Amino acid sequence: MQSSEKPYIFYTSGTTGEPKVVKKTYANLEAEALDMADFFKVSKDMVIVSTVNPEHMFGAVFTVMLAKVTGCRLEPERVFFPEDLKDYGKYIFVTSPSFLAKLAKYDFKFKYKPQMIIAAGANLDDEVFAYFENICPVTDIYGSTETGTVAYRQSHKDHLKVFDNVKMEIGDGKVVVKSPYFSEPEIVLNDNLEFFKDGFLVKGRNDRIVKIYEKRILLDSVEKNLNSNELVEKSHCLKIDNKLCAAVVLNEKGRKLLLEKGKFAVIKLLNNNAHADVTGSSIHCKRWRFLFELPLTNSGKINGARVREIFNTNVTYPYVLDYSIQSFSAQFNLVFAHNSNFFKGHFTDFPILPGVVQLFFAKEFVKDTFNLDFIPEKVKKVKFSSIIKPDTLVHLSLVRKENSVDFKFFDKDKVFSSGTFVL
Repeated sequence: MQSSEKPYIFYTSGTTGEPKVVKKTYANLEAEALDMADFFKVSKDMVIVSTVNPEHMFGAVFTVMLAKVTGCRLEPERVFFPEDLKDYGKYIFVTSPSFLAKLAKYDFKFKYKPQMIIAAGANLDDEVFAYFENICPVTDIYGSTETGTVAYRQSHKDHLKVFDNVKMEIGDGKVVVKSPYFSEPEIVLNDNLEFFKDGFLVKGRNDRIVKIYEKRILLDSVEKNLNSNELVEKSHCLKIDNKLCAAVVLNEKGRKLLLEKGKFAVIKLLNNNAHADVTGSSIHCKRWRFLFELPLTNSGKINGARVREIFNTNVTYPYVLDYSIQSFSAQFNLVFAHNSNFFKGHFTDFPILPGVVQLFFAKEFVKDTFNLDFIPEKVKKVKFSSIIKPDTLVHLSLVRKENSVDFKFFDKDKVFSSGTFVL
């Protein structure tokens, strides 16, 4: 642990821009942890099990500091996949809404049920919340790196309520928070809040309003509209080069339509939902990426830098029809559409998938599957055995080892290509 005289340094997630440095004192962290220990009635016989990074604010308070002030045990191994969960005895599960959403999506059942679930870092969807409420007590935490914890709700039907030692003041068109969990006299919240008699809800971030062709666009509203489409599971929108862009995860119906009709037919249907101008005018998304999942940071928030990297890669992404991810392996069912830009000019009368494209996408799927920001030290044992034609079903297998990842493109009868990325 650092000396109590030195500040603790945290970084914001950078979801809507560049990450910034946030400094906290030991007294700030201790005050927050003591209050949380009292609120959640954490006892010495409990074990804290976490999916979140202790280098981030939520992880630091609800894992390291909470264990320190209560004397309970902190499980040293972070959980990355549901099969990592073991029999810890009486344990608290500290996690992110994105992790819970994945569990609920596949109707996950705990073999060893936690005493409680504490989630923070993003919005916890009401359906996901309701799913876990039937298993054990759940608390959804609202706060930020700057403010620490601010409010909570313990049912998907509830509004957020402010913690006892936090003061929220409203005036002059802004919401101000005062708290012992930070050193500044007060912090102005950058969220758009709606207040009720019994609490409040978060409608979106004020810094997610962008200007495109003189129109002010609410990115949160665009995403909400997109997510209401019967083809969409979730989405993330952003502005790049003065264009409205949408990264979309399609549901099973959407993936089926993408395969049958192609991306332009799907985009045409989605653009009916993808507009939300402050003035009421419409503006459509100009650039699209269909992804198997939205890339996330270690704290479970949208990885904005990775999304931008994907958009700035001028290569047509394959259609992902299905996938399965475990702790150290994954498999994807892919189709490389005939109108993908890498087929153009590559044997006009007999198009095949170039080897360099296979290597590129193997690397891209490794990045997003195992959350690795890496440039391979080298690629070894590369072998191209058979050709891949457009519009055919291809399986991609990834196996992670300590210092490498093996990849293989194959179908039922043959291997197309294989190799190993050295990390």
